[in-house]
Amino acid sequence: MEAQKLLLEAEAKWQEREADPDYQRHKQGEWRIFQSRRGSAPGDNCVAMWSREGGAVSIVGPGKAYQGGMLIFWGADIPRPSDTQTVAVTLKQSKYQPQSVKALNFSVPDIQAGAIGLTVPNIEAALDTMLDVEHFIVEMDGRAVADIGWTGGLEARTKLSQCVSDR
Repeated sequence: MEAQKLLLEAEAKWQEREADPDYQRHKQGEWRIFQSRRGSAPGDNCVAMWSREGGAVSIVGPGKAYQGGMLIFWGADIPRPSDTQTVAVTLKQSKYQPQSVKALNFSVPDIQAGAIGLTVPNIEAALDTMLDVEHFIVEMDGRAVADIGWTGGLEARTKLSQCVSDR
């Protein structure tokens, strides 16, 4: 009897979670556009982040420390080193040939995912390559550590561009 009651309670909680609009947006994927650091000057540290269950990808714009842009992948399968490391990765994208590049592998306290950051010369280069629908696979040591795609990239690109243009 007790096991059946626990099973019914677990089923009810699962159904409640599935009905939650916030959970559905997270499960399906959603864009957030924001400045990553409080007190940033207008146009600095702008971020467009697509997140969904299982991972995230961010396009990050210039700040005081780095005037270029970055494409950052977040995921549970990405290593979480205690110190930032330079690693070799292969980036596969929807429309482009696979590229073997050097990337930064890092972790952030209190975030349970590791990160792989690829630098781009400037935020405009990152904006110019954003597609409306995109899919990425990042391989490290021959295995996929990130596999994520987005939709709504053109609208996110417009919003990120507006944030950056405030510089």
